[in-house]
Amino acid sequence: QGGPIMKKIYKKLLAAGLGAALALSVAACGTNKETAKNADAKKVLKIATNATYVPFEFKDKGTSGDESDYKGMEIDMIREVAKRLGREPQMENIPFNGIIPAIQSKQVDVAATGMTMTKERAKKVAFAAPFYESKLAIVVPTDSPVQSAADLKGKNVAVMVGTTGAKYAESHGMVAKQFDSSANALLEVQVGNAPAAIVDKPVGEYFSTLEGKGKGKVRVIPIPDSKSELLGFVLNQDDKELKDAINKAIADMKKDGTYAKLYKKWFNQKAPNLPESAEKALGL
Repeated sequence: QGGPIMKKIYKKLLAAGLGAALALSVAACGTNKETAKNADAKKVLKIATNATYVPFEFKDKGTSGDESDYKGMEIDMIREVAKRLGREPQMENIPFNGIIPAIQSKQVDVAATGMTMTKERAKKVAFAAPFYESKLAIVVPTDSPVQSAADLKGKNVAVMVGTTGAKYAESHGMVAKQFDSSANALLEVQVGNAPAAIVDKPVGEYFSTLEGKGKGKVRVIPIPDSKSELLGFVLNQDDKELKDAINKAIADMKKDGTYAKLYKKWFNQKAPNLPESAEKALGL
């Protein structure tokens, strides 16, 4: 019912309306894709590890570097935890002394790296419920005259940098020869460059059973006066929600027998009863 001018105006308005609708549709599509992308990103659980700590986290020699190459008791634990949280585990292998900075800067969500819980470390990071209790041990050649830590006073002892084993050696009059991994510290003993190494007891015991490495070549001497050490996953102190979720997953694993099976698999022993939280373990 309008003239030519009105028809032109109508056509322009219609074109503008369609253009706006199309723009909104594209924007909405982009938003949906971005939302989906963010949702996928949230499913990833970024895990820092130092894959040199047999039997907790390590890689087989000559492997390709894929996620499946990571092995160990703690690796099995964190993968099961991630599964129960509905998250996809993504490993990042970094030096042990870079673990706490990576957690503090939120470069990663959690660390599975055989870290001993201490009150000193708890001032910088948070810990999930402990999954292993250990003490230190000395590893020496089978024919070594060394019988105790007292025999190593003033001597070079191979240790992993930044560990409680390194602190023990230094505080007991030994000369700590520090390495990036427990494996390298043990190798130093194996090739005869150090009279002994101080490592966590399960690490030494596992090494002493390996064909072509420690079996028949070394013996393990427990250190009775070393403190009982509890190992646990490491988190940022601000991430209470994730810590609570991980603690629940660990508690559920203990209830349904999954934890006991993993413990038996790696240590051939019955799983111990451990505190249900780091706070109870450290008396915080």
